[in-house]
Amino acid sequence: MLARHAESLFWCGRYLERAEDTARMLDVTYHGLLESPPGQAEKAWRDLLAVLSLDADFTEIGSPLTSGAVSDFLVLDPTNHGAIVAAVARARENARSVRELIPTELWEAVNTFYLELQSRDLHHDLNQQPYELYGLVKRRCQTVAGVAAETMTRDDGSRFLALGRMLERAEMTCRLLNVRCSELQNIPMLDRFHVLVGVLKSASASEAYRKAYGASMEPANIVEFLLVSSTFPRSLLYCLQHAELDLRALASADVLHLPQRILGRLRAELEFADVADLVSGTTRKLQAALERIQLGVREASDAIAVQYFRNLHVEIRAVDFRPVSGAL
Repeated sequence: MLARHAESLFWCGRYLERAEDTARMLDVTYHGLLESPPGQAEKAWRDLLAVLSLDADFTEIGSPLTSGAVSDFLVLDPTNHGAIVAAVARARENARSVRELIPTELWEAVNTFYLELQSRDLHHDLNQQPYELYGLVKRRCQTVAGVAAETMTRDDGSRFLALGRMLERAEMTCRLLNVRCSELQNIPMLDRFHVLVGVLKSASASEAYRKAYGASMEPANIVEFLLVSSTFPRSLLYCLQHAELDLRALASADVLHLPQRILGRLRAELEFADVADLVSGTTRKLQAALERIQLGVREASDAIAVQYFRNLHVEIRAVDFRPVSGAL
């Protein structure tokens, strides 16, 4: 597979996952505010921007921290490269560049999603029925993922697509737990309950968590589930395990490349971590572990880019052209 094709599939997976996660968290924040005290709105939107790592970008544009301003920024603001519309457009462009390598059904699913967003009055949707727009984005992203799973051959192309999705999802889970767990200190028990429910819903984990832990809403159980569950597709351990398997299939059998080593260390550290100790200690201890894993995921992404997408290092030097003596 050509390096540019592999990179296009990798980023197509990342952008689709980013759009779905952003829509889900917007939906959770919107509905959460319906049950929260009036004074919590500004904090809720600030925390959402922090989870998406877009708080600094939002501050730069100088907009007020309101529901409308944040929603516009995260859905359709052209200056925000992480906005849903921008992410879907980039996913579509990456899919178009590998049109001959992906099934027709997959291209049609991505293209139809993009065209549907372009044909809608998104400003009106956000002002009148934002939850319907968020639901639409989630369903379309899940449809694309389902079409890919059912129509793509299990070759390098499908592995790069899945690898992008898993790494984006792992980083998002890290940021979600890091920001939300820091909120739990010094807040009333009722507010803590709403925060924990929001964490589970932001990861589409409410029903799966209840099957594992029943009615318990202990922070330690929630953190453990989202960190080290080996069966829930959005847990951090699950994402790292499957990303590592895809890398192993992409590499030569007798060679252990840098991306595999980085992800292997992260997976082993998480798999054998004492989660109870992380949760029972200070919040800073858990945050430090999450930040270390998030940094490792980014290092793995950079190593993948060097290994598979930009592995030719060419040194370009200026050439000093001088006329040859006697030449015309």
